[in-house]
Amino acid sequence: MDARDHVREGAGRHREQEDEREPVDRRSARERRAEAGRHDERTRPSRFTGPSCPPRIRSGSSPAHCGSRPSRIAGAYARRLLELTLLRTGLIDLPRSTFFPDGGAEIVRIPVWSGLLRTDEGLVLFDTGLHPVHIERPDATYGPQSSLAIVMSSEDAIVARLASVGVRPDEIAVVVNSHLHFDHAGNNGAFPKATFVVQADHLAFAKGNPRFPGVYWDIAELTYLPTTGRARIAKGVEVVPTPGHAPGHQSLAADLPESGRVVLCGDAAFTRENLERGVIRAPDEAAAEESLAYIRSLVKDDLDRAFVSHDMAAWSGWRSAPRTYR
Repeated sequence: MDARDHVREGAGRHREQEDEREPVDRRSARERRAEAGRHDERTRPSRFTGPSCPPRIRSGSSPAHCGSRPSRIAGAYARRLLELTLLRTGLIDLPRSTFFPDGGAEIVRIPVWSGLLRTDEGLVLFDTGLHPVHIERPDATYGPQSSLAIVMSSEDAIVARLASVGVRPDEIAVVVNSHLHFDHAGNNGAFPKATFVVQADHLAFAKGNPRFPGVYWDIAELTYLPTTGRARIAKGVEVVPTPGHAPGHQSLAADLPESGRVVLCGDAAFTRENLERGVIRAPDEAAAEESLAYIRSLVKDDLDRAFVSHDMAAWSGWRSAPRTYR
């Protein structure tokens, strides 16, 4: 079964016109010439129509940051990114040493958030945030001995945040998970009609790994579409590999009509300071530092356009829902 078949079975059938044969043109030469200057609907690529018709990925062949052409998702030429909305899904108190090798024991409060991308023909969600089980049981994931203290209200639940901007879970066609930690994939189960785009090597690494609790994402009803390297989600929107925090970690780059290129970093960059210093705590610090440099190159060192994952000062200065970036 190839990726196209996987998406068809997991998220509904594609429109029948993709399989229709082109009819024989019996018009006169004069009629054809008169038509030539007008746009022919039949020449358009297949269009993205929402959750019943998700995009299809052809996986790329190289995980290299800059030397590979991104794979394409069918319908990409017909789509144009409209806007980005940032949705907070909770807070976590944790040691600063989580982010920096020299961070020390100071406890800092950080935001957890998701990004909603509105395109002409569908909705894409970047990360799904914390599961609402943490509202009543902050230690639900790692137990009372964990160094993490989760602070979450009912308003922070991703379904509630989406509702606040007029979106239902079944309207989300594509979810891009930067990776599958509980604060980035905690609500995957809320989107059974979506197709989940995750790097293939990350899926393999996370499967059965206790640091990536499967209760939040390894769910039979969900459709995962593994990709390799860069992959185009829509015109001007692509996932890019940013390993280091975890094998197969990915970020999302988007060329907004007014704001220009932005990068939703995931945990490739926890804080703006990580990007400024080029230093980050990670299982593979060499790869993580390369990913920091890569993100800087994507935004041409304009760090205001790099949306880092867990920086309260940065979050406070951003436009969060209901405000948007265009």
